[in-house]
Amino acid sequence: MAQIINHYLSWIDSDKELHCEVLQPTKSTISVGRTELADIEVFNTSVSRHHLELSWQQGCLRIKDLKSSFGTWIDNVRLIADKYKTLNTDTEIRLGNLSMWYELRSGDESQEMMQTCFHTPKVNDEIELSSEINNFRVKLQLLLQENFGDNTVNIQLIESINEELLELVSAQERRLKEQRILNSISHILNRSLTLSELLKTSLNLVSKVLNAERGFVVLRNPKDNKNEILALRYFDKIRWSDENITPQKFSQILVNRCFKQNKILIIGDTQVVNTINDLKNVKQGGGRSIVVIPLVQDGNVVGVIYLDNQQQPHNFDIQQIPFLTTYAAHTSIALHNTLLYKRAITDDLTQLYTRQHIDEGLALEIQRAGRHNHDLSVLIFDLDHFKQVNDNYGHSTGDQVLQTFSTIIKDHIRDCDMAGRIGGEEFVVILTNTDSKGAKIFAERIRLAIENEDIKKDEQIIQVTVSVGVASYQARHGDKALLLLEDADKALYQAKEKGRNQTVCFSEENS
Repeated sequence: MAQIINHYLSWIDSDKELHCEVLQPTKSTISVGRTELADIEVFNTSVSRHHLELSWQQGCLRIKDLKSSFGTWIDNVRLIADKYKTLNTDTEIRLGNLSMWYELRSGDESQEMMQTCFHTPKVNDEIELSSEINNFRVKLQLLLQENFGDNTVNIQLIESINEELLELVSAQERRLKEQRILNSISHILNRSLTLSELLKTSLNLVSKVLNAERGFVVLRNPKDNKNEILALRYFDKIRWSDENITPQKFSQILVNRCFKQNKILIIGDTQVVNTINDLKNVKQGGGRSIVVIPLVQDGNVVGVIYLDNQQQPHNFDIQQIPFLTTYAAHTSIALHNTLLYKRAITDDLTQLYTRQHIDEGLALEIQRAGRHNHDLSVLIFDLDHFKQVNDNYGHSTGDQVLQTFSTIIKDHIRDCDMAGRIGGEEFVVILTNTDSKGAKIFAERIRLAIENEDIKKDEQIIQVTVSVGVASYQARHGDKALLLLEDADKALYQAKEKGRNQTVCFSEENS
């Protein structure tokens, strides 16, 4: 009997959930886009309403970009619009900033790629043996009958061998499925994700595999050794407390033990455990079964993934540990790469982007604004009389002021915006889909926030103000990011000339 092979397209959408679609060869063409009219609808702003088309030719899948706004990329090469290209299996497809993965899987595998492979087999589950194993069973049975006859003992021996073979095949199928899932997870996690995207994606994937209802990821800052929860899945209003005095819906004792012991910890049923003081029962919001997984780099635990199930006792058990160990290794490698990249593009002191990364980001945004007629604004902030702060209070206090101001910026920007430090006391913010009026409102919020911030040095209060220059994208800027920055810089100069601590929007009449 020929093995059935199915074609699948998988991706993590804007809802941070894994989506998986089977591609039917009986359907001649399959459209993908950000519209309900598409055969496969995705929710991502960088995907066009009618983005790409898939079609079949002699059993092979072909792909064609439909003149999408941000393009379709295969192996980092942009497709030529309206020209078909044959897809190879295990191929990544990038639609704007959305990554999809095309792969082949046998028909006996679940259409849900991440469905748990750790379920308890049902009695009536039928295991389909391969032709090779089935032929071996028949030959073995004939050999036993020829040499020992059909007495009761030999019949029992044959049945016992059959049972052992079935168990071995079942175990092997589970291992193969684990490896396929791990392979898919590895592909997904190593796709240039930001730290936030990486942790959320990793958490969602392992939750699906293990049938976990809730979870979170906590990372430890190597500088101050403090923990911070950076990704959540169906946990509401939880936070890390170093004092451990606030009642929580999870066990900080277990997490700290995982950091210390560097091993996977499993609580099969919290209702029968009384040795962990901060374990809450299900009625109080706690989990019934729990697993905590260490993320290790250079022998040190840098983070922990915490999962629980509020309904099922023993939802996690020791047979999952080999899988989880490999999964944690994949996540740790992806985390290491992400952190390295983050360090390369981030200013150490303020944790805002570097000048180079801001320049690259602005170049991309100005191309999009020009192509699609989108609003785009740039703001340059300059802390007033900052040299006096360093001279009067010392450079450590100056650093404190810079960190305070950068925190204010981070608290006000949206996920789609970019903020960076471009000089000693100069900062820039890129606001997408924001006109000059909206940019000025934003700038004033920042200006008033730092003006009202009391920065303490010993027993003294230091008050700081900032001047802001605002410029919005115009057709005359073309694709020249430098021209837009120069306009913002001219507006900043006017703000300083007028007495500082104010916002000025660039105007050609006043330049």
